[in-house]
Amino acid sequence: MKKLLLATAATLLVSGTANAALVDMEVPDNAYITVGGLDWAWAAPLPGIVDLSFQSQFGWRLPTAEELANAPTAGQFLFDGANVPLGGSDPVSGATFQFADSALNMAGAVASPYFNNSFFHADFCEGLGSGCNRFSGAPWAGQPGSSNSAESLVVRFASAGAVPEPATWAFMIFGFGAIGGAMRRNRKANVKVSYA
Repeated sequence: MKKLLLATAATLLVSGTANAALVDMEVPDNAYITVGGLDWAWAAPLPGIVDLSFQSQFGWRLPTAEELANAPTAGQFLFDGANVPLGGSDPVSGATFQFADSALNMAGAVASPYFNNSFFHADFCEGLGSGCNRFSGAPWAGQPGSSNSAESLVVRFASAGAVPEPATWAFMIFGFGAIGGAMRRNRKANVKVSYA
């Protein structure tokens, strides 16, 4: 029995060491989503364990209460080409989905390995708020009624490469037109008439 316990402890130690460090690279595009002008990353399966020591240089931070109130749904993290394939794990970070009831029907974006060194997974049905019969309440940490099983999200302002919204395009075109008009009026005022 003692040998069995030692063997089990050794196995856990070895498997735990493989996931002991944060992934120290920028979160890839297929491991987060963009909603409402913000990039959202599913950062941990529990609150209070998000580590921003490396990722803050890329603009990642904890969401404000207002942002969290408008957080995306768990289903929005599912899309073709996401970093965690259906029923598998991310080949780069090792990220996985756990507790993924029948609602999980395609690849999903999980960024846990980039934001904590304890868990490399996200609990999909806890993100739904149903918790697979082990959690009920607000799905995201920080919301009123959330428990210590709530999932954690991080945000940053959407990257500069994002496509501007139509209102932004209209404002930019108006601004360029105004600048062009001012330059044209300035040029006409500076034209000197010369008589030969």
